[in-house]
Amino acid sequence: FLSLLLIHASAFNINSNVFSGRSMCLSGASSSQQSPTQLNLLGGLFGEKKNTDPTVPKRMFEIECTNIKPGGLRFALGLFLIGQQGTPVKGSWKANQADDGVLDMYYVDNTAMFSVVMSETSLSVDRYGLEPSLQYQLQESLVLHRLLDEIETLALGGEEEVEDENRLLVFAKPETAVSEARKKLPARAED
Repeated sequence: FLSLLLIHASAFNINSNVFSGRSMCLSGASSSQQSPTQLNLLGGLFGEKKNTDPTVPKRMFEIECTNIKPGGLRFALGLFLIGQQGTPVKGSWKANQADDGVLDMYYVDNTAMFSVVMSETSLSVDRYGLEPSLQYQLQESLVLHRLLDEIETLALGGEEEVEDENRLLVFAKPETAVSEARKKLPARAED
């Protein structure tokens, strides 16, 4: 069992150079492929002024917690995200644990990525990328709904009664934490 865990842990590529700490432009197209409006040559004459800094994330959801065991939770969610790399097809996603302990998921088209960020009192997911493709948004939604299922299981699930102090995370509002996070995501298919 320990060797299996080590194999899974080694599959979770620990590389701080990937996307240079989430600061690489994730616009999805090189400057030679971008339209004049993407390059902002028209100075924002037509339409709203969009965020042009790829290092500023969009908060997808945040769950307030009363207690988080960051090491154990990072390991459990890391294994979960490794399992999602082949969804919907092999090579669709690439999981990475950054040096700062954040779990990153990169999509194959490089238009965007998301990060799972843990603090002592919250767990949040941030999206990086200026113009995520429609395909990215669809696949991200599916993965994030499954991630919420996993988080809910870790916080509330289990066949036996587990004391709160022994859980990897304890929600501040157990009745509504996951449902409130789901409301911020696109709809998911019925199970």
